Amino acid sequence: MITIGQPRLTCLEQATRYGYYVQRGLIAAEHLGRIRAAFARLQREVKPEWDKPFQTYYPNIIEFDDAFAELIDHPGILAGVLEVVGADAQLYSNEILVSKPNQGTMNWHRDKMSIGRHCPNLFLKLAIFLDHVAEDGGPTGVIPESHHDIYKGPEFYAHKIDFTAGPGDVLAFGAATLHRAGYHAPERPPRPVVFLTYVPWWMKQPDYYTGRDCSKLLQTASPLRRQLLGAQLRPEVSLDVHA
Repeated sequence: MITIGQPRLTCLEQATRYGYYVQRGLIAAEHLGRIRAAFARLQREVKPEWDKPFQTYYPNIIEFDDAFAELIDHPGILAGVLEVVGADAQLYSNEILVSKPNQGTMNWHRDKMSIGRHCPNLFLKLAIFLDHVAEDGGPTGVIPESHHDIYKGPEFYAHKIDFTAGPGDVLAFGAATLHRAGYHAPERPPRPVVFLTYVPWWMKQPDYYTGRDCSKLLQTASPLRRQLLGAQLRPEVSLDVHA
């Protein structure tokens, strides 16, 4: 059979070339329904860490409901994570950010440049969208190839892409990739997004990370989930052997 056109880039190839990759419709409708229900309960029962006019922030959500916990080892999510970060990946942070209508856009920025300066692909942040996000609904913007030169910013702005998402879409980007929350029109509803960030096993965790304290999840965790929670590497994963 003759293949016409360019071969599809892998997640690692996209991340290396552009600084991000996209997985469309990755989260099933049934799972999305449970995540939305869990988020509604979270809003009723939990005080956010901060609630600003433009954004509300709920950190460390994975023990609140199984619908959130199931995302950290979701097969489709992990396929990209393990390809980019490696077989020894662990969770760095987990949170929900709720974008609200605002009068402008957030500033372009990079995350954790102490990491991105040295290993831009080894800090992988995934935005998991629960609902449709229009171009004026607070879309997450990314700038392709901005990870190639961490000392430049405005030079890249003209090349930005506002990610218009559908329910269950995932946008993953590295520490050195410029990104921002875009314009959120007054008539658009608040936009919740689940963020999961993964790093290699050897990378030091921040003080605010509570994965190792997830006693409820660890009680019944599989070897894979124990690794993702930072408790113990899977037996088949070695830091001394290239897989």
